[in-house]
Amino acid sequence: MADVDKQVPDLKLFSRKVVNFVYDYQSEIINIKLFNKSNLNIMNKPVLFLLAVSLMAFIAGCTGNSTHKDTGSKAEYYRSMLFSETPYDKEKGTHPITAEQAKAINSYKFIKDNQGRLISVEYQRNDSLLDYGSLQGASKVVYDYKDNKQVKSWYNRKNERIESQGVWAAEYTLDDKGLRTGLKYFGKDGQPVENRNKINNYVWHVLADGMVRELRYNLKGEETVMNPFCPFYELRFTYNDKGYVTRMANYKADTLYNCTAENCGDIGVSYFAFAPNEAGDLENFSVYNVKGQMSNLYWGWSKRISKYDQNGYVLETALIDQDNEYVGGKNIPVTQYSYDDHGAVTEIRNLDKDRKPYNNPSDSVSVTKFRYDNTGNRIETLRYNKDGVQKTK
Repeated sequence: MADVDKQVPDLKLFSRKVVNFVYDYQSEIINIKLFNKSNLNIMNKPVLFLLAVSLMAFIAGCTGNSTHKDTGSKAEYYRSMLFSETPYDKEKGTHPITAEQAKAINSYKFIKDNQGRLISVEYQRNDSLLDYGSLQGASKVVYDYKDNKQVKSWYNRKNERIESQGVWAAEYTLDDKGLRTGLKYFGKDGQPVENRNKINNYVWHVLADGMVRELRYNLKGEETVMNPFCPFYELRFTYNDKGYVTRMANYKADTLYNCTAENCGDIGVSYFAFAPNEAGDLENFSVYNVKGQMSNLYWGWSKRISKYDQNGYVLETALIDQDNEYVGGKNIPVTQYSYDDHGAVTEIRNLDKDRKPYNNPSDSVSVTKFRYDNTGNRIETLRYNKDGVQKTK
């Protein structure tokens, strides 16, 4: 892969000294003034105009800021992002809203080019980027295309390019149908890197039964696991007719496999079952071993049950263990959420199995409240125990 973000200070300096635009749309004429015109008098105005525009576009493309403009199809807006467990999945929105509604509601703005390819997704309100969405710690992701490559980059709410999980650029390989067949991670210097889970590249293949097989490798070319808490090697994903993922299964030699590593619980973990509703909201996330028994993940739960409102905002999440009882220990049995009119979370409440206030065993917090400015940026986070006493640390 070529260097992904080389700067060109000499070219920038040249442009500042040489080109000065003056747009005069009266009489449909564009005039261009040049500081050093004597050396360029052999060129006519159209040539100078094309030179200047090309120069400025090239310079913009070499900086760390996103320069994509909404030149593709009409923007689409969604309240939420579709649940995903693999980078094989392309970003998809759920619960669509109108552009007018998006002026007042936190939403994901999708832009596609004139070929229908996704070129950016941003979490925003009224075109102001927000930094607490579901874009891998970013406010915006941007895609660039060349031949059969799709390159992903990330930006913060100031529209500055950033790393995501230790990665500067994610380069996907696409087949003739536009499906992802591979992914490689690169650093800011253009060299291959591993993400925080020690993964450098993925390989995907759609099998005859429709499942998508996923393999992962580190920089040494060794097959590696999904992450330390889910130490699965070969995974196979199943999707329903709406494109929602419904199962993630652990395989070995074409056989459903039971992970018995330390982080796979005391009876092993074989597959996850996902139950989305018609809108794509994930209502049930369950974990099973190879015999179909409920099995706890590393965190001590086997089932996560979520309730949503009509807008797709999660109202409550309950955690159940492999004995089909509410979790205990250091876990929080029930969590409830409240939102403002913009769709921003205003309060998170930790509850016991009887829905009574419950202090998180790790930090003694029962209620977390958020405050925002007029553009939707989070400006304050307040924490309280179940007795209403504010936590200062």
